[in-house]
Amino acid sequence: MKDTAQPPSPKDTVTVVQWEIKSGDEPVIKFVIFSVLGVLLGLLLMIFMPAFRSIGALALFTLVFAGILTIPVIAAQRNFMREVAKRVNDTIDEVTGSSRCGLSVKQLNRLIRNGGSWPLTVSGVPGLRLQVQRVLAREEDAPAAWRAMITAVAPRNGLSSFDRLLEAALSGGQGTSAHSRRIEGDPNVGGSR
Repeated sequence: MKDTAQPPSPKDTVTVVQWEIKSGDEPVIKFVIFSVLGVLLGLLLMIFMPAFRSIGALALFTLVFAGILTIPVIAAQRNFMREVAKRVNDTIDEVTGSSRCGLSVKQLNRLIRNGGSWPLTVSGVPGLRLQVQRVLAREEDAPAAWRAMITAVAPRNGLSSFDRLLEAALSGGQGTSAHSRRIEGDPNVGGSR
């Protein structure tokens, strides 16, 4: 099965965290494996214990056996994702200067499933976003690799408009020059339309 994920542009992206998940580490896969082992063990117990000689008892034993063995797998995965979310949030705090922009583990899992982005503001100004993408594997049997990245987003009106607006803001108290009149009339700078 080929993965269609595209690598991000390296010039405006910084990788925050990268991690791998082996295909056999998923709790659902582990539950299925433990269920098969539970059925085999239940069939073996049928020979020696008459209480296991019904389908209902075998099914109940299989579910309980697989459930008990899957609980540590689920706990390990939650702890792992908590650690990934903590590392991502530490970097977000460092970049934005605000701890309010952080992600919960649930939000990080949603980004992994949906492939969306999480907008970040630096001192209240938007311009960055956090994305989680799957890294293309070079080998078929390689573990699934993921990376959380912070990407710079160009201003909506383009860089030249932003540069002119910044220049006008820096020279703001020096009266109205021809340059600042041209910026006020420019429809791309957010003035009157």
